[in-house]
Amino acid sequence: MADHYEVLGVERNATPDEIKKAYRRLARELHPDVNPSSEAQERFKLVTHAYDVLSDPKHRQQYDLGGPTGFGGGGGGQGDFAGFGDIFETFFGGGGGASRGPRSRRERGQDALLRVEIDLDEVVFGTHRDLEVDTAVVCETCNGSCCQPGTAPVTCDICHGTGSIQRSVRSLLGNVMTSSPCGSCRGYGTVIATPCVTCQGQGRVRARRT
Repeated sequence: MADHYEVLGVERNATPDEIKKAYRRLARELHPDVNPSSEAQERFKLVTHAYDVLSDPKHRQQYDLGGPTGFGGGGGGQGDFAGFGDIFETFFGGGGGASRGPRSRRERGQDALLRVEIDLDEVVFGTHRDLEVDTAVVCETCNGSCCQPGTAPVTCDICHGTGSIQRSVRSLLGNVMTSSPCGSCRGYGTVIATPCVTCQGQGRVRARRT
């Protein structure tokens, strides 16, 4: 298996930003739309798989420790040969086949869970209390766009706004197309070139509400 750091051309202590820049530079050179040669396609698969691993802190730590990273077929023992899991996902859904489009940056937050002590008569007759909840609210500076005011998200130049990268892999049924989230934009289809300074590009800020 090729060393992920060598594939991206970065040092083992490279920062996440350095890894992302290296991936975007190589992806521009090797993307099938730009370089259709079979050698470029093979390198593109290795580069994308390396970035998928190293861009995730948990998977990167596991990789550095020599353990499994949770990604299959990224240049390991199976090469480009898809297993039954990939085949079923491709034909019956589950993340392998056709792209469902880019992710939305406006995602539903988690439900708040509070523990409140009440008296028995409050249980019987009911009651009303005002409670403070520490939660995430839409950033008023960028209104949830994640961008600094006056700027806008930029269409990802790797996936061209689709949020996914399609690959052709060999399987027992022949060549099939699989789709995975774009490593450059993380599936959003756009890149925040100038993040909002208030929410740090998250689109939300922590606040207490009643």
